[in-house]
Parts: sequence; structure tokens; C-alpha cells
Amino acid sequence: MPYIHIKLANVVLSARQRESLFARITQLMGTVMKKRREVTVVSLEEVDPSRWAVAGRVLTAADHPAAYVDIKVTAGTNTAAEKAAMIAETTAALKSVAGEFQTATYIVIHDIAAESWGYDGLTQAARRGSAS
Repeated sequence: MPYIHIKLANVVLSARQRESLFARITQLMGTVMKKRREVTVVSLEEVDPSRWAVAGRVLTAADHPAAYVDIKVTAGTNTAAEKAAMIAETTAALKSVAGEFQTATYIVIHDIAAESWGYDGLTQAARRGSAS
């Protein structure tokens, strides 16, 4: 059950670019992180560049876009190698839709305890218990 929130600054994606990014991130969660696509959620927020600073300087139209990607997964379900691959592939996915990004573009994978989150009214821990 992954949840991915992407914040972008200094770029406005077309509907086609957004759909491409949603599809690519969902696909990566399935292939790289071994997550079920049917419960993968990707949300996208486009932030005014005047509200984003790198090295203490607000972005200008001349700057590359910036991004922050927050990925939430259940703790203990992915290896360090899978996480490293996801970070690399997510970076490539961003670049494929919007070109070069700021070096200070962060992708963070949060491991959340199975009893601390869930969907459809059940925690991941309860879901695991019902599957055994």
C-alpha cells in the first residue's frame, strides 16, 4: 500500500505529462518496490516557485525545476537495494517529463509501522493478520 506525494516547483506539467508521471511512478512501485498497483496512490502538487528556495535563494524562471517526492511504504517490506533503485528510477521519471531538475531534489522513502497506517478501514498489520 504505497502513497506517493510529489511536489514540483518551477514547472507546470501538461495533462499528458501528469498522466505519464502517474503511470510511471505507479509502474515503478510495482516493479521496483513490489507493491500492488491497484492500491498505489500518487498525488501531485505544483508549487509556485516564489515559495521554494534552494540554498536560501528563491527559484526564478531561469532556474531548473525542483521537486520533493515523499513515498510511504510499510516498514520491513523493502530492501535497501530496492529503495536505492526506486530513488534512482524516480529521479529518471521526473527528468523524463520535465528535463533537468535542481540537484537539491529529494526523494524520501518513509517506512511506516504496519500498525500505524492502512486503507479501507484496516491497518496493514490487521490486513497481514487476516492473510495468514
